[in-house]
Amino acid sequence: MRTYFSLVFILLFSFVTAAQITGTVVSKEGEALPFVNVFIENTNRGTTTNGDGQYALELLAIDQGETLNVTFQFLGYATVIKEVEVNSEEMTVSVVMEESSTSLDEVIVQAGINPADHIIQGAISSRKKNLRNIGEYTAAFYSRGLWQVKDAPDKILGQEVGDLGGGLDSTRTGIIYLSETISNIKYQRPDNFSEVIVASKVSGDDNGFSFNTASDANFSFYENTLDLNTQIISPIASNAFSYYKYNLEGTFFENDQLINKITVTPRRENDRVFTGTIYIVEDSWQLYGVDLQTDGSAIQVPFIENLNFKQNFKYESSLSQWVKISQVIDFSFGFLGLKGDGRFTAAYSDYEFAPQFTKDSFSAEILSFADEANKKDSVFWERSRPVPLTSLEIDDYVKKDSIQVIRKSKKYLDSIDDRGNRFKITSPIFGYSYTDTYNKWRFGITPPIQNIQFNTVQGWNGTMQAT
Repeated sequence: MRTYFSLVFILLFSFVTAAQITGTVVSKEGEALPFVNVFIENTNRGTTTNGDGQYALELLAIDQGETLNVTFQFLGYATVIKEVEVNSEEMTVSVVMEESSTSLDEVIVQAGINPADHIIQGAISSRKKNLRNIGEYTAAFYSRGLWQVKDAPDKILGQEVGDLGGGLDSTRTGIIYLSETISNIKYQRPDNFSEVIVASKVSGDDNGFSFNTASDANFSFYENTLDLNTQIISPIASNAFSYYKYNLEGTFFENDQLINKITVTPRRENDRVFTGTIYIVEDSWQLYGVDLQTDGSAIQVPFIENLNFKQNFKYESSLSQWVKISQVIDFSFGFLGLKGDGRFTAAYSDYEFAPQFTKDSFSAEILSFADEANKKDSVFWERSRPVPLTSLEIDDYVKKDSIQVIRKSKKYLDSIDDRGNRFKITSPIFGYSYTDTYNKWRFGITPPIQNIQFNTVQGWNGTMQAT
């Protein structure tokens, strides 16, 4: 009987870890669409396409034999719903999305009144209520951070730049930082927050911990301001009309709800504000999505050139609330001749909005790491990563992991030590040290004359070491 249950468990486990829907999402023109939300209707299970428009949606054993409605949602494009019969471990569903057509047919325009102002006023009036509606939850969180440079100089301020950890190719271009984080988070308004990082990965450093955390990605445009080194005013802040002008571009329907597409522009050039587009649901005045930009001058970080926020929301029927399920922050930078760009991607899933918190659910510890969080193998990451890697990111992991193996080898470390361990003619005077990096030991000989100095009165002088 034990063998029977073990066999059943193995079969179920193999299905849970292997069964998935994969595919590519492109525009009508055939261009890959990055960061499209892909989720199973009426569930909290979903994923996001990567920078190449590819996705992998993991399935559960209970999905076998079922017909699922898989939803593809992306700002500026008409939502696509595909019926998928789960009858195998690997299914391919690729989608072509078309730009959503907006109209002003549903808008009642009154002479002398800007219809966008009415919508924004509704969002401002409902801001606190919408914050309370998602006042507590638990969720799974995934984040990926990437920095890449282009045409890096050989030297900065006279110092050799090198290959930046193996990230640069022959054109001095490449990824200099790539990391991933998987966490479990708990949140309760206004200030209770807890994050346990269960997996952390840094390209080229198998002992490294990613600095991508959920608390650093916790931006809400329902708040009056967003903390981006300094306070940037939200387009639906209580005093937003003093800082922004609004224009209603059009409307469309999603889940039988009318969505308003509104462009926001600053009233003054140098204010700490955003520019771009926000999408607001009629009547509930909730956010459906944001696509907003600011720059380094506004956030008072001069080397940042541009900063772009994209947030996508999914309708949660149990709350009658649109809930954030993905966030992408794109940026470009330039300083001391070093130019490049980067991206921080965040995905939220498995929300629980009735978590039954107690007084012991939170403590002063906001962030913690599970045991061996930075030791997860490639099998774990392939199974657990909700957003597939791009081909560029795969190549970076392979290349830097190979470089790390070489640079940790005895032959390589001994070659480095050989140069540093050479006995020089001045060693009896100035001291000598010998290092064995591979075996992690070192010894040194103290110089007989210490604190050697020069001044114009005494010339060269030093202190003799007593023995």
